[in-house]
Amino acid sequence: MVVLLLYRPITHYLVFRCEEEDVTLTTEALNVLTTMAMQTTLRYALNLISCAQVLARKRKVENVDVEDLRRAYTCFMDEKRSVQWLKEQQGSLMFEIVGDEKDAMDVSS
Repeated sequence: MVVLLLYRPITHYLVFRCEEEDVTLTTEALNVLTTMAMQTTLRYALNLISCAQVLARKRKVENVDVEDLRRAYTCFMDEKRSVQWLKEQQGSLMFEIVGDEKDAMDVSS
């Protein structure tokens, strides 16, 4: 019940944003985008709209489909996936190699 109460307003807002950005989503893509917004953040889902439109244009089609959303989803991480990726990469990122501030600031060597 709570999910349905959240689903409709998010869907309406996504439709509004698509109209503002002149993006046409298929019905299935709108449902997937609404689900993404509920599982991640609305901001992330809104950013996927324009990315998916670019991918759809590259395929030379008018409407954004689920395929375009999924591809955009794999190209750009939401906050939760970004945090998970950073945890997995912990200790292997370049900025973690630098010792203390004094060593990082010393460029004379």
